[in-house]
This record gives sequence, structure tokens and C-alpha cells, in this order.
Amino acid sequence: MALRDAIVNGVAVGALLPGTRLPTEAQWASELPLSLGTIQRALRMLVEDGVIVRQQGNGTFIAGDSEQVMHAPMHCRFVSDDGTGYLPVHPKVLARFEVTDPGGWSEHLACAKALCIERILTIDDEFSVFSRFYMDPDRLPVFSSLSLKQLSSENFKEIIMRETNQVMGRINQFMAQTKFEPEICKLLGVPLKTVGQRLIIYAFVGRDSAIYYQELFIPPNNRILHFPSDGRDPGLFGK
Repeated sequence: MALRDAIVNGVAVGALLPGTRLPTEAQWASELPLSLGTIQRALRMLVEDGVIVRQQGNGTFIAGDSEQVMHAPMHCRFVSDDGTGYLPVHPKVLARFEVTDPGGWSEHLACAKALCIERILTIDDEFSVFSRFYMDPDRLPVFSSLSLKQLSSENFKEIIMRETNQVMGRINQFMAQTKFEPEICKLLGVPLKTVGQRLIIYAFVGRDSAIYYQELFIPPNNRILHFPSDGRDPGLFGK
């Protein structure tokens, strides 16, 4: 996890640019206090996350187009057919605006206004999920300053970790069946009055510092969704 997190953070801060060639497994093993098996597992995780690509005979590289696949999605872990990984997630930011009307975010974030970012998360071209992501703009001003294109290509969890210098911690999640609003049906390309799942997320850095509130609207599908236990849950690869 330390090696995986270091590479993800290098990508997030721009220290590792798309196309950068990474050391070989043997070079990692000679320079780090990690076994070859541990290094191989970290690299497999990064491949599945879409952070790196491995080219037979050429080497391992930072993925060339960060807009194609979200790095290490936390709330859209739809299990792949073989049960060993997750389907790729393609994010696109639709809108960003401030909200002052009370909502599910109000008590959790304990601020007078919140910044809401709406996204469409396409799951391996099979179906799409609609997301509303709320945070305190005074605590996390970076979400107001980045362009929508930049926000589309970044994992919000990685931005938060970078800006707060803290790891993601406790996560409380609640799921309920709900009839989607007409606007959401249109965005997701599903029939009006579609009934799907609404996933509500209360996230913290550390154990008790509330950092974001999120709602995901998930249409009917045949996939298994794997919930994280906390912000550092490595997923299926942490078994």
C-alpha cells in the first residue's frame, strides 16, 4: 500500500506525468525494503486502477490519458466478471455550484454553505451513475479553483489527501431504493420513473473530522458493488 500510494500521489501532484517509464520490478526490489512479491502486487493494483499500463517488452508507464479511467474509485467498485478486480470508471464533471439550502450535507459538514459538484460516472460503457459531491469550499478551496476539465480527470479522494495532508478515514454509507428525478433519468439515459438505488456517503479524514458528503444514484444493473470499509481499504487486492 505504501508503494501504491506513493505512485498515486506522484501522479496526483504532477511529479509523475503520463508516459513516464517506471523502474523494473528488479530495480524496485534492489532499492526498496520490499519483497519482489509485494512490489508485483502493488503494480497489479495500479494496473487495475488504471494508474499505470504495462507493455510487454517495453516496460511499465504512467497511463497516458488520465481522463479515460478514474484512479482507484472508492464508491463505484463494481466487481468484474472474473471476481478479481473492478470495472473501469470514466468520470465527467457536469456542473459545480454553491448551495445554501439545508440538505443531507448540512449537519455532517457543519458549514453555512457547501460546494456541490455533479458528475456522471460511466461504468465500463455498461451503465452510468449520477453523483452529487458536497464539501466545505472554505476548507477545500482547490475544488473551486480547478477547472471542470481538471476535476473530471482527478480522483476527489486523492485531491483531499493532498490538500489536507491526511488520509481518508471512516466512511458511513446508507443505501435506499428510490424513484429517480426526471432530470437524473435523462442524464443516465434510463426511462422516466426508473427506480434504482441511492447511496448516501458520510466521509471523514481520520476518525471524526467530516470532509465530504456524497449521493450516488445507481440505476438497475446486474453487477456486485463492493463497499469500502474505510478510506484506505485497498479493495479486493488487499486480501
